Amino acid sequence: MKLIHGVLLVALGLTCFDAAAQKRTKENIWAMEYNNTLNNGLSALNAGKHEKAFELLSESANWGNKTAQFYLAEMYFNGLHVEQDYQVGWLWLNVAMEQKTAKWRTFYDRVEKALPTEFIQAMEPLVAEHIATYGADAKDLKCRSQSATGSNIREVICEKRLY
Repeated sequence: MKLIHGVLLVALGLTCFDAAAQKRTKENIWAMEYNNTLNNGLSALNAGKHEKAFELLSESANWGNKTAQFYLAEMYFNGLHVEQDYQVGWLWLNVAMEQKTAKWRTFYDRVEKALPTEFIQAMEPLVAEHIATYGADAKDLKCRSQSATGSNIREVICEKRLY
């Protein structure tokens, strides 16, 4: 009897897991695929596999993932697997900054100080266009303010809506 009860609990647990895994984005991307693409891209980046990281982070960034957009910007600024390109890096960084974290803000401020004012001004229309294409509204993300873990500092975190 205990064995049957245990099997039923496991089956119910798998059903609940399946229900969560079955959710999709508005663009019909499975939630698991959306999350795994980012996680695998970050793992590849940390392992120094820049070609694979670039491929996965680009896909995730195009889907609107803010973390992918931030690290893709870093790849362009540092020339990791791609030719160093401050213009493309600046575009991705500005889209990523819809999600506001202290770490990202520090990086943004450092980059902004290093770039000429004329460059930033000239890029404004392109930044607006990039945000219109890959930003939170365009990619169906929900951005909300929350306190960082263990802190009273508020951050804005953007997450993909699942249906």
